[in-house]
Parts: sequence; structure tokens; C-alpha cells
Amino acid sequence: MNMFRGVIVVFWLAVLLAIFADLPVPFDRLLLSAGAVVAFLHALELVGFGVWIRRRGLFHWRDGVMIMIFGVLYLKPRMRRARQASV
Repeated sequence: MNMFRGVIVVFWLAVLLAIFADLPVPFDRLLLSAGAVVAFLHALELVGFGVWIRRRGLFHWRDGVMIMIFGVLYLKPRMRRARQASV
């Protein structure tokens, strides 16, 4: 799980590099497009799962930031803990 988080951090750093630096032609648009798609999907996760977690009183603004960065890799353990707390 930690390896996947490291890969995601490297991905977001590459997207930031594509935003602020001139990369070769196919890579700049590819990274920007992939970053936009992943950011959109993470925003959908934030809205959907944020409501689910907020109803259980376990949501903080830092959770939103972590969801936008790591997505479901951050949500999976939180959802497991929320389910165990409700049982």
C-alpha cells in the first residue's frame, strides 16, 4: 500500500512539473490530461465518500486533501474503520 502511495506522489510531482516546466511535446499534454482526469475522479470520490464519512462524524478537512491526493487508497482504511465502529 505504501508503494502505491509513493507512485501516486511521483505522479502528482510529474503533473506539477508538466504545469511549470516545458516538457517534450507528447509528455506535457499527456501528463496534464492524465492529471485532470485523476483530479476529476478524486473530486467525485471526495463528494461521494465525503458525504458517507461525514454522516458518521469522522470527516475533517485534512481528509479531503488526502482524498484529493491519494483517492481510494486513503479511503479504504477509513471506510473499514467506519464500518467497524458502526457494528
